[in-house]
Amino acid sequence: MKNFDKDKLGDVDIFLGEPNEQVRESMRSMMRGEGLRRTRTFGRIDDLTTALKEMSPDLLVVADDMAPNIFEIIRDIRQFRFGRNPFVMITMMVTADKDVNTKKAILAGCDDVMIKPVSPGRLLDRVAHFTFNRIPFIVTTDYLGPERRRQTDRPSAIKQLVVVNSLLAKAEGRKITQAQLSREVEKCMGEVMAARLDSHGLKLQYICNQILKAYEEGRIDKEVEERLLILVSVLEDAARTAKHIGEPELAQICTQLARQVEEMAERYLDPTENELSTIRKLAKAFELAKTAKMGAAAQ
Repeated sequence: MKNFDKDKLGDVDIFLGEPNEQVRESMRSMMRGEGLRRTRTFGRIDDLTTALKEMSPDLLVVADDMAPNIFEIIRDIRQFRFGRNPFVMITMMVTADKDVNTKKAILAGCDDVMIKPVSPGRLLDRVAHFTFNRIPFIVTTDYLGPERRRQTDRPSAIKQLVVVNSLLAKAEGRKITQAQLSREVEKCMGEVMAARLDSHGLKLQYICNQILKAYEEGRIDKEVEERLLILVSVLEDAARTAKHIGEPELAQICTQLARQVEEMAERYLDPTENELSTIRKLAKAFELAKTAKMGAAAQ
């Protein structure tokens, strides 16, 4: 396994969130002893979130008991609703008897999850491994983070993305300023948004097929209504995504489709033939509109 070169770690910025003062200070002391002189520690979530608004670290190490909403905070970082870099390397330290928190950390988009107690040496070994062997990211309608599917799983049409890794850059001795990082993040976010639109298309097709099958088989229950509302949610998110990447016409099409499906959901027990036809054509219409608008923008 490739390890860090101690002489190249002086510029690496680390934020360490751990409510236990003894553990926190022990880890900071060890990390600074390993050359990670720019390790900042936080015992309160408010102090950590304030710091994240001001700058982006290269590595965020945080305990699962830092705050009741810590998983929402990590998810917001990944979705770029909070902080300056949605691609920051994130390691979460999870309480041993809370298996559910391991799953929550993975679903929030953490790069690595470690079970407490975490020895500083083991932490550095794991961080080094993920720095030099970072898993590509994927984006879906509700997730942005490392691809967790195993190679033995069935093939996926979801695009894998190589994202900004400022920790790797600094570990290799390359300088990267906050301004440079912002430019790299902006570039990556363009790829993320395009991939998110692709993901919307896949989900629309899947949900539409489920809805049509239910109507064909006469299984018209509350689950049909729920799936119609999922369609509305996906289309609304697609509209926001399209608007974000400068495609207002595509955003308008998605919004119009969302309103049509929303009206159908209100009377899902007795839909009109036109409404069923909309569901049959919806996924294809979205793909055609997306291809046309994105293709025109690329010219």
